[in-house]
Amino acid sequence: MTKTLDGFTFDLPPTTDQIIELAHQHRKNLDEAIFHQEIHLGNYCLAQRKRVYDFTRQLDIQQREDFYNVYNGELLRIADDDELHPVHAERGVGAFAILLVLGIIAFVLYFAVIRNVIV
Repeated sequence: MTKTLDGFTFDLPPTTDQIIELAHQHRKNLDEAIFHQEIHLGNYCLAQRKRVYDFTRQLDIQQREDFYNVYNGELLRIADDDELHPVHAERGVGAFAILLVLGIIAFVLYFAVIRNVIV
């Protein structure tokens, strides 16, 4: 038995090569959609994932899990690293930086306001 998704014909259950090919096609489609101003990328990606979701409803639970492991794994493997926003920069502000800023604010308030009020 075969099914079609985004122009690809899949065996049921789909083979690993078919899933990888679909992931590459979806990545290519996303890259092309980035340059079209009339396409809202969030809606585009949600529609793409919805088609994948609808397709996987035809599979049993283990096949669905295997499909998503291969599909998501391949998308992560072919993803571009974002040099402007590295992963380590997502950790947030350190406690030392917060204490330093609070110390500077206290110093400025003391000399600008509190010292003048007391004198």
